[in-house]
Amino acid sequence: MEADPRTDLRTDARTGVLTGGEALVRALAAHDVTQAFGIPGTHNLEIYRHLAAYGVRHATPRHEQGAGYAADGYARVTGRPGVVITTTGPALLNV
Repeated sequence: MEADPRTDLRTDARTGVLTGGEALVRALAAHDVTQAFGIPGTHNLEIYRHLAAYGVRHATPRHEQGAGYAADGYARVTGRPGVVITTTGPALLNV
């Protein structure tokens, strides 16, 4: 029986290596996250690389603060987790 890639966090089937970005996206998918908000940046591209493969849609606002508000509104309306993906530095403080 093959392992379920949404819950088996051991390795990537293609490369034999599990990146931190893929591990995070697998964890989000395992918790039924289907929507995320944020702005891609140098230090989070490995996360973005795997979102579509695990069925997580992404919306890019014009500013990180908008991502925070969007995730909050999404969570309040749907009852599902509101997820914001930021990059390092001031981006986090903008949420």
